[in-house]
Amino acid sequence: MTICRNWRQLLVVSLLGLSPAIAFCQNDASSQSLGDVARKLRKDTTDEVRMTDADAKRLFESVDKIVDFAAEDTGMPKRAVVKRRMVSKADVEKYARGRLAKEEFTQRFAQGELSMKKLGFLPRDFNLPEFLVKSTGQGVAAYYDNETKTISLLNWVPFDRQEPILAHELTHALQDQNFDLRKWMQAPLKPAGKGPHDVDNDDGATARRAVVEGQAMVVYVDYVLAPLGRNLIDTPDLIYSMEEPAVKAVADSQMLHDAPMILRESGSFAYNEGLIFEGELLHKGGKEMAFAGAFARPPRNSHEILQPDAYINGEKLPPVGMPDLKKLLGGQYDVYDSGGMGQLDVRALLKQFGERRIADELSSSWQGGAYVTYHRTDKVVANSSPTTADLALLYVSRWKTPQAAERFARFYASAVSQRYNSATAEAAPACSGSNCPVSSAQVMTEEGPVLVEHWGDNSVIVSESFDASTAALVHRAVREETAGTRAQIFPQGEIGLRLYAMPAFRDFAERIGVEIEQAMMPSPAR
Repeated sequence: MTICRNWRQLLVVSLLGLSPAIAFCQNDASSQSLGDVARKLRKDTTDEVRMTDADAKRLFESVDKIVDFAAEDTGMPKRAVVKRRMVSKADVEKYARGRLAKEEFTQRFAQGELSMKKLGFLPRDFNLPEFLVKSTGQGVAAYYDNETKTISLLNWVPFDRQEPILAHELTHALQDQNFDLRKWMQAPLKPAGKGPHDVDNDDGATARRAVVEGQAMVVYVDYVLAPLGRNLIDTPDLIYSMEEPAVKAVADSQMLHDAPMILRESGSFAYNEGLIFEGELLHKGGKEMAFAGAFARPPRNSHEILQPDAYINGEKLPPVGMPDLKKLLGGQYDVYDSGGMGQLDVRALLKQFGERRIADELSSSWQGGAYVTYHRTDKVVANSSPTTADLALLYVSRWKTPQAAERFARFYASAVSQRYNSATAEAAPACSGSNCPVSSAQVMTEEGPVLVEHWGDNSVIVSESFDASTAALVHRAVREETAGTRAQIFPQGEIGLRLYAMPAFRDFAERIGVEIEQAMMPSPAR
């Protein structure tokens, strides 16, 4: 049993595992687990009295002290005084409305949304723009704006609640001063491989976001631990213990309870996985690798964030090529959308339709993936809105071992019944000779057949909604890889992480990040 006299002590106790499941605060008559405290914290409203002038002055003065701490913690020098301002709830709401007013749900966004539905990431009737707009709300923490180079402090949240959050946000100010965040985040996606016809798995912009937020999370935790003379470098197991109950408590929040798995995974990615990624870099390469080094050589995709050794060791995965089906399909289909299917996408799919306990294990064997959706030209007329029934899908993935490829193929085939209203298993196409898949499965749905094949090179080829004869031709085109069969499909980023292109989703993700930090920080003792 530990007696905690303030929020910092209780957080340190919970992070370091220095007590059993129950921790007590000196003036609290009843015991509360950290999970209880976190849930209560999320339910607490911020309708509190305006901050006193004395506290406002303390908060203003604390900015310079915390910037100095962050500079020492990261090795990034302070190059300018950070501008600061105190804002009200009305100011924050006006800022949020202004960002939403700039939101544009473009045709490319609509294509990505429909492809997500075809692949099963979103329910068929899910309205993604409406969900994101409803989920964005007023901020609950101080925030740094890299356009105005200003930190905004909230005049209705107590000083003690804002101080540790400032350590996170002011890290962004240091990153901006040293690396120009707006310019650095605009990482162009470049095709890899031998030519422009290969689909790369590069999603640099979103992987870079995980660096930015992961570094800020490191400083946040180090700031909390500093009074004990501890930090993440000398507490190597701390990061993983923080997932319980902080991240899991946030996952139980109403905002995420209503969200499809791909939104949960993509929304928490930069904060949770970014923190773990940066922690691994700290332990294996020190501050230089974790901070300046990650800016100099940024990770390329979710695989390198989820598997830090792949980043550290400079792992190179060959791109997944896709065939040009235009001539083969005889004008019946046109390319509708295309992109990568990254490790995070696969993990979300496994969690949504499979057993969560195997999601991390199996997705860690991912070695590449890409998809193309095609719309039926005979069913889609000008200015009409296509549905998933008007799309056909080709999805190719590559795996580390034959066992992993077979497990994924079986998972994908079994999940068809959860993705469609009707699904009936059928005999897979017959095959004889040496050029046959290791295994195959076919399921008939209301939108046409789904064919899943595991091949000897550890690839899994999936087609959906092509008729049987066309599906056979499509799978053969993927396997043949003859000259002139590559499509000129340029990478568009991993499908789940493409959501970050929308300001409304970035607001949604920022709220998740704030909730993770708030769940880690129990309420102050009364």
